[in-house]
Amino acid sequence: MNVKSLLQEQGLSVRQLAAELEVPLKTVQDWVYRGVVPSPANQAKLDEVVACTHHWIIEAANGPVSNGKCRLCGEVKEFSNSTEIRSASWTSQPQQYPNATRQK
Repeated sequence: MNVKSLLQEQGLSVRQLAAELEVPLKTVQDWVYRGVVPSPANQAKLDEVVACTHHWIIEAANGPVSNGKCRLCGEVKEFSNSTEIRSASWTSQPQQYPNATRQK
């Protein structure tokens, strides 16, 4: 998780986040400036307070679904690679519209 990016997106300062999580300021500074990974307990608190606006990195299509991973928080999700296509909407023949008029 990139805590610094999340803070910027949420408009929070390091001090505000530390107060919100009820953790020492130095702890949050370590996450933001030194890349220290939050403990599982602090990660749970962080997940409750800071909502991620996901930036998905999605694998190339290879089948009906591709896995994606948020570059900010690390969440993993499946994405559909295709949608159901009705054969009537994809034809090689031009459609005839009885009530259509041609404009000049």
